[in-house]
Amino acid sequence: MNDAIKLRPLETKDAPFMLEWMQEPSIAGMFRFDAESMTIEGCMDYITQAGESENDLHYAIADRNDEYLGTISLKNIDKDRGEAEYAISTRKKVHGMGVAAEATEKLLDIAFETLGLKRVYLNVMTENIRANKFYQKCGFVLERTEKDAFESKGKMHDLNWYTMEKPEQSIAVSVAVITYNMERYLPQLLDSILMQKTDFRYEIVVDDDNSPDNSRKILRDYESRYPDKFVLSLRNRNVGGSMNMYGVLRQCRGKYIAILEGDDWWDWDGKLQYQYDFMESHPEYIGMYCNSWCELSTREVIRIPRRKITDPMVFSYKDFMNCHFFDRLPNSTDTAFFRNFFADADEREVDVFYKAHNMVWDQSLALILYGKGDVYVDPKLVSHHRTIVEKGGMNYQSLYAVEDHKVSDANMYAHHEEYMENVLKRNCTKFYKVRGMLFAEAFWTAKKTKKAEDKVKYKDIWNQRRKKWPLVLWAFVWGCGTVKRKFNRHK
Repeated sequence: MNDAIKLRPLETKDAPFMLEWMQEPSIAGMFRFDAESMTIEGCMDYITQAGESENDLHYAIADRNDEYLGTISLKNIDKDRGEAEYAISTRKKVHGMGVAAEATEKLLDIAFETLGLKRVYLNVMTENIRANKFYQKCGFVLERTEKDAFESKGKMHDLNWYTMEKPEQSIAVSVAVITYNMERYLPQLLDSILMQKTDFRYEIVVDDDNSPDNSRKILRDYESRYPDKFVLSLRNRNVGGSMNMYGVLRQCRGKYIAILEGDDWWDWDGKLQYQYDFMESHPEYIGMYCNSWCELSTREVIRIPRRKITDPMVFSYKDFMNCHFFDRLPNSTDTAFFRNFFADADEREVDVFYKAHNMVWDQSLALILYGKGDVYVDPKLVSHHRTIVEKGGMNYQSLYAVEDHKVSDANMYAHHEEYMENVLKRNCTKFYKVRGMLFAEAFWTAKKTKKAEDKVKYKDIWNQRRKKWPLVLWAFVWGCGTVKRKFNRHK
């Protein structure tokens, strides 16, 4: 906006300049009242009354020297209906200088942002061609024409009625949510999002992976209560967690994406605002994570911090080379907050997200992020992540803990290697150890048990990728370590 133009309360010193435009024939003839008969005393009375009105706001348009240039108003303000009537008149000397347009922009900002109105309307004589063009240029939309609306000087005049709706605020943050058989926890998750206090607009994009429980009923209920917040995508067949989350991320329209899975929840109503403010002021990072509580039991309160840190950390591509997956990840994904590149990314740029593993995608997400920049980790505890492993438990963590997943993990890391080399064009030689150790474990386990199913596992890993030397190397290292341990025991 032009800082040379300002809106201020009307003052009695403005009366002579106000009378000037009221007695200008080319201006006064376009009003429904007898402006030409106005006196200086009448202008003084109008200014005094303007400051006392409860339902009207009248401002002087003034230049940098505080000289009055015109009057602009919001009249008949109705906060229950969320609307007000707009009016403006300026001195002839500033016509064509952009003063009216600038003043209108400032007044609409007051109407929509300060007063929280949803609609501003106005009426103007159809024969006032200049004014009609001006309102249309400002964005007002012609709503209707009222024929023979009023009589002036023995002549009937038509009125054009214009309106402007509050511009829809762009979505700043998309909260990506996936669910599957989570009816027990889903309300807590959704409520923890809806309690967020923000000065920006956010959406909740949810994809349910064909849950057989009541998850969909819960989601539809929330959507009916908060239609402006929810974007639902309910699948007709189960596709797995990775493809499910990928579908959500592709739908996100926000500038940033936050993630919250079906059994986690946030415990701070300032979580989104905190991360949004940080990312807005730190363009050097592609994303940020906060710290979270790991919930370890459904029967009692047992929790530990995901990371025992008091100072921030920064993760980059080199951190993905670490052998232990925990050291590769900034934190659990329920605290992830990153710039939205999924909306318009090429498929090849992000398809490792679902190709690497059907269910595990947190490591793939971290790799994609590291390929684009550094990730900041804030020590603040803002979330609860259920990492519950219980005997007989049907949640993913419990099932994962009792399954042998060397083959699927090795396949995931093979995809990661290909992504690093072919998409990121980065060296990943150090990362070969991750897949090599999985092969070595599978190979020597099969040699020990001599079971056919164990032999199939290491052969599957062998056939997953062309580069075999890391598998041979780490199988050899593993074998040497086994021989050394046996030798030391027999000393």
